[in-house]
Amino acid sequence: MPCTLQEYRCTSCHKLFFKGFLVEGIIEVKCKNCHELNMIQATKFNELLCLISPCPHRVIVPNP
Repeated sequence: MPCTLQEYRCTSCHKLFFKGFLVEGIIEVKCKNCHELNMIQATKFNELLCLISPCPHRVIVPNP
């Protein structure tokens, strides 16, 4: 299964913050365009947590 980068944008003006693959955590970003404070929360941790070796759901993230 190929890994695609997700776009993260401002909730108010939709300016692109970054593209990436977040697994776990919360990021707070202040938009330089409209100054809105945005909280971005990663929700992929439970989907990627697998104790089976080798894991059939493992995702390989390519290096740029």
